[in-house]
Amino acid sequence: MLYHSLSYVFVGLLASKVLDYQDALSQPVISDFMKPPQGGAVGLGPWLQPLRGLLFGLVLLPFRELLAQRPRGWLTLWSLFLVLGIVGTPAAAPSSLEGLIYSRLPLWYHLFGLPEVAVQTLVFSVLLHRSTVPTRARVLPQGLRQALSAVAGASYAFIGYAAVSIVFAFVLADGFRTEGAQSLRTLGVFAAPFVLNATLVALGRRLGGRPGWQVALLAWSLNTLVLLGYQALVLGEVGWVYVTLAPVLPALIIALVIHFEQRAQPSTSTYARLAGT
Repeated sequence: MLYHSLSYVFVGLLASKVLDYQDALSQPVISDFMKPPQGGAVGLGPWLQPLRGLLFGLVLLPFRELLAQRPRGWLTLWSLFLVLGIVGTPAAAPSSLEGLIYSRLPLWYHLFGLPEVAVQTLVFSVLLHRSTVPTRARVLPQGLRQALSAVAGASYAFIGYAAVSIVFAFVLADGFRTEGAQSLRTLGVFAAPFVLNATLVALGRRLGGRPGWQVALLAWSLNTLVLLGYQALVLGEVGWVYVTLAPVLPALIIALVIHFEQRAQPSTSTYARLAGT
């Protein structure tokens, strides 16, 4: 999920600047096929990527050992993306053989989108393959290990926010206002909850002794207060339904993360035995 989301966002931003998507998507025929960058539900794109990354992970998990055994496993994975996901996809999509035959899209547009999807899938394949190659075990410093665990837990909770936001976008009668979703002021509403949830995971050892429902209730209350404060002070308006419901799924995720973190931690006696050896 992490590798896909990062490669998607960074390669997409680079391609949009270099290739001038704004002009390309306004051309005849193309504008009838693609939504403009400032309108529709285009703003949902980045928020949807963790869910796409999850699907990729579930599908590729059975092939983990196969990729790890191949020195150029990244090339094998990238070839699958190019052949099955881009050029040979069953849908009449841009840059695909079916798209060349059945769509009205001009040839230049089929070639226009290839650099971004080829580079993004290449970066994703290389990063994913490196993570499957066995490496010599390393013991990270305890502080760094806890920091990474906190960031990972907050990232899982962020996926909850992304899922809830997508649901709200499609349920709202007036649709999704992309210009609001893409503004830094609006996207910034998730920064404070991210820091908050990372802090909660970092304090998980102190919270782990409590029942799960208490941890979830605490996480929901704090996330609600953070969202409420940000919308009131920065955006100047409060969406009470969103502020109340959006933190529910992230709070449950945080409670589960803290629960499993505690189960994974060795007991004090275990530490003592290890220290003795």
